[in-house]
Amino acid sequence: VNLLKEGVGIRGISRLLKVSSNTVLSRILKLSKEVKKPMITLGKCYEMDELCTYIRNKNNRIWIAYSIRKDTREVIDFKVGKRTNKTLRSVVDTLILSNAKKIYTDKLKQYKSLIPSKIHKTTQYGTNHIERMNVNLRTHLKRLSRKIICYSKSLVMLNACLKLYFWG
Repeated sequence: VNLLKEGVGIRGISRLLKVSSNTVLSRILKLSKEVKKPMITLGKCYEMDELCTYIRNKNNRIWIAYSIRKDTREVIDFKVGKRTNKTLRSVVDTLILSNAKKIYTDKLKQYKSLIPSKIHKTTQYGTNHIERMNVNLRTHLKRLSRKIICYSKSLVMLNACLKLYFWG
């Protein structure tokens, strides 16, 4: 888990631990199934954003929509999928069910229809923490980098690695 969080790839982990890459992959999947989402505290402020990456090749663009708690910067929920209302709604619904005081987002048009206007905020510095988290994610998980040829080969592994990074 620590090697994965430090940006070491699957083949790199298998070389360092002297095990096959299939063993590393199966171990990551097994560990990610044991990870549970954290309990959500009611009535807090949250930030929400999305992050672009690729599956298999640069033509297959995929988005990671996730939210963090503004005071503790803990990841509350995430969803991997296309940049549609359905993907964003699953994360927004989690926040609304937790009686969020405020939800800070960027000015993406889809948020206006998903989040009630009385708790939705799009201030200039409202998403600083989550934007910084995007940079950390791209730095620590090489499969999320934009400028290189490193990307996930499967959606299942991307979900597993994100679970371990966020909550492992």
